[in-house]
Amino acid sequence: MNSEIAKKNKKNSFLFLIYLGGLSIIGFLSTDMYLPAFDKMRVDLNTSKSNVSATLSLFLAGFGIAQLLWGPISDKVGKPKTVLMGLSIFTIASLGIYFTKNVNILLFLRLVQAIGVCAAAVSWQALVIERYPKEETNKIFATIMPLVALSPALAPLMGAFLLNYFGWRSIFIALAIIAVLLILYTLTIKETKIGNSQNTKSAGPPSEKTYLSLLKSKRYFGNILIYALCSAAFFAWLTGSPFFLKELGYNESQIGFSFFPQTIAFLVGGYGYRSLSNKIEGKRLLPALLILYSLSAISLYLVTILITPTLTILLIPFCLMALSNGACYPIVVAEALKSFPNNLGKAAAMQNTVQLGICFLASAVVSFFSKDALLTTTIVMTCTIPFVYVGYRLSLKS
Repeated sequence: MNSEIAKKNKKNSFLFLIYLGGLSIIGFLSTDMYLPAFDKMRVDLNTSKSNVSATLSLFLAGFGIAQLLWGPISDKVGKPKTVLMGLSIFTIASLGIYFTKNVNILLFLRLVQAIGVCAAAVSWQALVIERYPKEETNKIFATIMPLVALSPALAPLMGAFLLNYFGWRSIFIALAIIAVLLILYTLTIKETKIGNSQNTKSAGPPSEKTYLSLLKSKRYFGNILIYALCSAAFFAWLTGSPFFLKELGYNESQIGFSFFPQTIAFLVGGYGYRSLSNKIEGKRLLPALLILYSLSAISLYLVTILITPTLTILLIPFCLMALSNGACYPIVVAEALKSFPNNLGKAAAMQNTVQLGICFLASAVVSFFSKDALLTTTIVMTCTIPFVYVGYRLSLKS
């Protein structure tokens, strides 16, 4: 009897992990899956390239800002209800896109999609802290977060398949189906009230925090600063690499292939840390990871100014950076959210908004100075190092 209960609990735990993984990537699937369809959408909707591109920019803007709306809601009504509300909005908007024939309506619905899917982005991180023992949260984050790295590599392939066989509108039906599956699982989750979970018992009575008061916490701000800046260096590369690799003589297929080694490196970092998490405390490992991150960024800059690099020479230090980030993210995200166990929704929302904001700035700088894309990219990446160090020093404070 006990063995049957143990098997059932293990199965439920596995399903819950898949569910959390789905919540973590659905927003990124919404940005990556339809990228191969841009030209077909332009022709079908009889519009310009800039209008189609604007559907991505508008989504990213909504995705970054609307999280601040869902944070307080999730803390008040609970994470499952928040997911239900947000993904219902996302599903309706996705179905609306399937039927739309007007680009202006498409732009509006993409914004609505972004607002809805933010609920999942805010809630999944908070659910990890609420539902797992304190000593397991870093391992759970290390299990789920590497999945996000797969979306830039796999989502466009999924989108291209749907585009070729069923047309571009089917991509948004697929997104709606994924959302519905997540909604159905959410309906099976029992509500956990703030203050009742094992991670919040020691935090005292629940207290309402403002976003400003969250940022005043040096430990919290330091950890999210590390997360945001390491992500910004990654986004700088993603923005600049299509430009500078083209300048170095590589074709589109070679540029596309270059994303796979860095994705694998990120996965190795994440799952490598997961296997070490029982032996080495994350906070002890973090300095070594940040040193590896810094050396990788400096190496890229030196390679840029000293020689005419090849793709292989560039990928070696960048993959080391990806490995470092893959191991670093679970540590700093878990440490940041543990700072405010009674305000997990707001803490996750502010963390994600700061990350996306700094990533946007890094990407914008690289885009603006794209005439010398490689030098600009490596300068932006190197400039993150002193701020990462500031973030680390802050994270050590109580």
